[in-house]
Amino acid sequence: MSAWGPLGLIRPFEAQFEADGNGGYVYRLRGKGRPIPVGAGERRRFIDQYASRVLLIWGAMFATFNLFFLTFYWKVVTTPSKVLPSSIIFSDPFFYEGLILIVLPASTLMYWLGEAPARALKDRASLGPEPTKDEKRAIAFRKMTYGKLALIAMLAFLWPITSAEGGYLRDGGDRRWILVSALVVLLAAVLAFRKWRFERRHPDIR
Repeated sequence: MSAWGPLGLIRPFEAQFEADGNGGYVYRLRGKGRPIPVGAGERRRFIDQYASRVLLIWGAMFATFNLFFLTFYWKVVTTPSKVLPSSIIFSDPFFYEGLILIVLPASTLMYWLGEAPARALKDRASLGPEPTKDEKRAIAFRKMTYGKLALIAMLAFLWPITSAEGGYLRDGGDRRWILVSALVVLLAAVLAFRKWRFERRHPDIR
């Protein structure tokens, strides 16, 4: 399992439980919620339940995507055309609508499952107050490294270039994807600037 697959979801979920030094753990929803004490057995049970359910959802999503892609590809290759099948697939809005219909429900369900411990522990007394707004922002910016932002920007910048060389844009591909790439690069730059500005203004809670 890669960091972009199920493991990329299970590890952050597991990181919400921090050892308290006494054999127990402290749970914070997404690392930013109020600190709630949990036992080692409880933590293991939450993680095992989440991992098994996420793997099941990923398996179902992968199988559905493959069935959708093969069906769509068969439809394309059986339709007479003078352009490459890949150009037709990636320029057809229905292809992306299908992907959204597959990914969105699965992502929503996994997000909901990620909050299962918070729902189960909602009536348990916490060890302290919830982090302040600035502290939550600092936690979010810590996870958002400059390296990750640079990688996202680089991939978004290179995509139109490699697509043009590969013939996708030349063979009828939707050129609006160039705008999407530009927006992704701009978003990465804005987030990097916000991270730098916050860390400069709040060095004490970085």
